[in-house]
Amino acid sequence: MSRLLKRVEFERSGREQGFTLIEMLVSISILTVIMAGMFTFLFGASRHWNTGQNSADMTENARLGLNRMTREIKQSTQVTDAQTAQVTFTVNFGSGSETITYGFSPGSNGEPGEVWRNTSASPGNITLISNVESVQFVYYGNDYKCDINNDGIIRDLELQGCGGSAVSKIARVDFILNMRAGNESVQTFADQAWLRNRTAD
Repeated sequence: MSRLLKRVEFERSGREQGFTLIEMLVSISILTVIMAGMFTFLFGASRHWNTGQNSADMTENARLGLNRMTREIKQSTQVTDAQTAQVTFTVNFGSGSETITYGFSPGSNGEPGEVWRNTSASPGNITLISNVESVQFVYYGNDYKCDINNDGIIRDLELQGCGGSAVSKIARVDFILNMRAGNESVQTFADQAWLRNRTAD
């Protein structure tokens, strides 16, 4: 009899120390909710970090490309071809004249394109800026007799109506880049360069 009582006592104490099926299910449900919240937070943080990184990379890419374009156009003697998405100019780096062209190649299947650089010294397009949606080169002069609107700004159309070669009268080039990295929204970057070494008309 005493053995039977001890056995019942042991089984009862064992049951009291364990978990019921309902308790286990409740614990698993709570743990699942907590884990789902943690994964959602981590996924959102990772996505925001990637977005920030893509934006920083795109900004750096645009900055380096625009700096090079600005520096070389400032050293140019003359613009020889002026188009909306392409500009060609002559530069004298001291060792002789070199012709440099910047142009835009659109991407395919809705993907962004690129701004490329081509020189007479090493023919062939080299990618200068990637993730570019569109490019616009805007041209201005500094010959105020061409200022038809009398607003102090000599635009490309005014240069064309001023007589002679409009391209040879270009004294400033503005660059406007619309860029997009991945699924991010389009960002606009702009800069300008005056042709400091422009030869006289």
